[in-house]
Parts: sequence; C-alpha cells; structure tokens
Amino acid sequence: MFSRLCAPAARAAALAACLAIPLAAGPARSAQVAAPAAPDDLAVAVMTFGPGDHPFFRFGHDAIWIRDRAAGTDRVYNFGTFTFDSPRLILDFLHGRMTYWLSVSSLVATQEIYERENRSIVVQVLALPPEVKRALRAKLDENARPDKRAYKYDYFRDNCATRVRDAIDAAVGGRLHASALGPGRLTLRGQALRMTAGYLPLYVALDLILGPDVDLPIDRWAETFIPEELSHALAEVTVPGPDGSAPLVAQTAEVFHPRRAPPLADPPGWGGRFFAWGLGVGLCFCALGWWSARPGLWRVVARAAFGLLVAAFGLGAGFVGSFLVYVWVGTDHVVAHRNQNILICAPFALALLVLGFGVALGRPGATRKAFAVASAAAAAAVLACLVKIGLLRHQENGALIAFFLPVWMGMTAGLGRLRSRAGALRAS
Repeated sequence: MFSRLCAPAARAAALAACLAIPLAAGPARSAQVAAPAAPDDLAVAVMTFGPGDHPFFRFGHDAIWIRDRAAGTDRVYNFGTFTFDSPRLILDFLHGRMTYWLSVSSLVATQEIYERENRSIVVQVLALPPEVKRALRAKLDENARPDKRAYKYDYFRDNCATRVRDAIDAAVGGRLHASALGPGRLTLRGQALRMTAGYLPLYVALDLILGPDVDLPIDRWAETFIPEELSHALAEVTVPGPDGSAPLVAQTAEVFHPRRAPPLADPPGWGGRFFAWGLGVGLCFCALGWWSARPGLWRVVARAAFGLLVAAFGLGAGFVGSFLVYVWVGTDHVVAHRNQNILICAPFALALLVLGFGVALGRPGATRKAFAVASAAAAAAVLACLVKIGLLRHQENGALIAFFLPVWMGMTAGLGRLRSRAGALRAS
C-alpha cells in the first residue's frame, strides 16, 4: 500500500510546485483537494477521519494538516497518539488516567494508515491570514516538543477533537466558541451511543458505565468532542475578510470514501427491544423454576439448568455492579460517578454465583437464600424506576431498566416457586 502512495504523492507535490495550489496527495481514487490561492507559503486544513472498527476508533479522529509550499513539507499534527504496548495501558484506562500526546507525521503516512483502516478522510481548508497560520504552526511545533506534548486524556472534555478545536478557536480569536454557544443537538450520552450503535457490546458497556452527568443539557461547543460534530461547527464559523465576513472553511473535500455505513444521526430507540429480551430471559427463569418444582424425572435437569443460569446471571450482574462502585470511588472517570445502574446490577448479586450451584444441587437452604437475594435485586430495580420521578438527578437508563427488571422478576418468581415446593416437601 505504501509503495502505491509514493508515486501519487510525488505527482501531487510536483503539481503543487507548478500551480501553487496544494492539498491532496494519495491514491488515484482519492479526490484532489486544492487550497485557496494565498500570498503566503502556508496552507492549513483540518482533517476529520471517520470511525474505525476498533472500539478505541469508534468516535472518529481529528488532526491539523499544514503544508509549507516553500519548504515542500506536509506536517500532520495529531493529538490522539498513545501506545498500545504500554504495560500500564489497562490500569491507566480503568483508572481514567490515559496519557496521550501530540505527534507530527507526514501526510502520506497519515493517509495510508486511515485508508488501510477503511476510514473516511474529509479535509476542510481554512481561510486564515498568513500571520495567523504562522502563529498556529509555531504554537503547534512548541506543543509538540517532548517536554510539552503529553496530556491527560478525557474522552468527552479533552481529546483529539477538542485539542484541535481549541487550537483553531485560539487562532480565530474565539469565533468558533462564540458560534457554538447554542443548545446541543444531543447529550454526551446520545452522541456516544449513536457512534457505537453498530457494535452492540460497546454500546451496552457505555450505556451501563455512563452516569447522570452525561445526560445534562450541553451546548454545541461540548458536542464537538465528536470529530464529525467539530467538522459541522467549523463550517458554521465566519471570519473577517477583505469584503466583509467570509466562511472560515474555504473548501471541503472528501479525500477518501470508506466502504462502510456512516454512523447514525441519532441514538437508536432500543427500549422496546431491550424489554423484549429481558422479558424473554425473565420468562425463561420463571419457566425453569416452575418446571423444577414439578414431580418427575425432568425436574432434576430443569433444576440444574435453573441453578446454573441463576449463578451465571448473578455473576454477570454482580460483577457489573461491583465494577460501577469501583469506578465511582476509585477512578477519575467522573462521567461514571453516581451511576444509578448500580440499582439494576446490584453488587450483592454476586452471592448468586455460589447460591445458584446450591439451587442446582437441590439444597433448600441455598434456594431460600437465593430467593432472598433475587427479591432484593428486584426491589432495587423497582427503586431504579422510582428514582426516575425526580428524587435524584435524572439518568437515561430506561432501556436498561426495561431489560433487567423483568429478568429479576422472573428469577424471583422461579426461585419462589421452587422454594415453596421444597417447603411443602419438608412439611409432608
């Protein structure tokens, strides 16, 4: 792939030297982007890269591209650099203490990486005065020094898009910020869920771990943590020109079009689907508990399956609840604090891991205790519903409640039936 890029890159550089209109190097299938004619030697553009397959790449990416016609260089300033092979990567990720840094690479190398990952590349050429371009490049070069390039990454408030946003906003005297003070189209949760709807495990994980802080109303400025939203915001900015106000974005072109569907414009409304899944699992628990209490040979098989499913679900829900408590009290993930999903994934449900095996083995004591734990978990899920009437800060977790509440109800009903049958047998 890299060898195929070299010749087109050389041809683009030769054309730029002859015509003095730079901007796009890449394979023949990529659109050629031309910067507006200018009396200076610098051209500045914002590059917006679409989502990728890896969970870390689902939100897209931003970078600043500066071409120096006099020097014949293309430098891409990338605030989203981190190392995958760090021995502390998992710990830093869990604690919300990821270190990212500003790196500088060539245009050809950057384009090759994102095309290989089948991610869209959109270029927005900025109409900036020569002195502003020089000041922006100097600031970026200073920021890229080894002693100044690192920063503590925050997925919503300090990331590759917000760093690009802030650099451009400073260059245009705060006009980007001023133009983005209107109400946001979605909340932080809404933006996160629409970007991850194509990958259900990540979608559910985010919905579970994000607390009420991401459901507060935000402005357009806050929404620009998503590179796509920053691209839209840049297109709305105007700056002073020789003939009055002019658009900040002088030209836009899609340099590479991926073979993938674009992200959804809005988060999916999956509440009904989650309820159907939860109802199905709850009815399964209820049916197995009822069948386990019936006389006959198959009750042993049904009871074993019932107990193992109780253990498995208790392990999953209890682990999630315990993890949410840990994230709240022990990490810097502020957006996950005060998470009301602790009520639907009660940490004490971990007890069902042991008690479920007792249920499978037909232990009456384990069945009574499992019933008590499941009943408490169901009561906590009901409390999660009551919280939504305004006792605490609102959290958008209706779809998750719609799944977990019928599951806990079905498990409680099944264990209650089995407990009653065991009590009747002892009485006889």
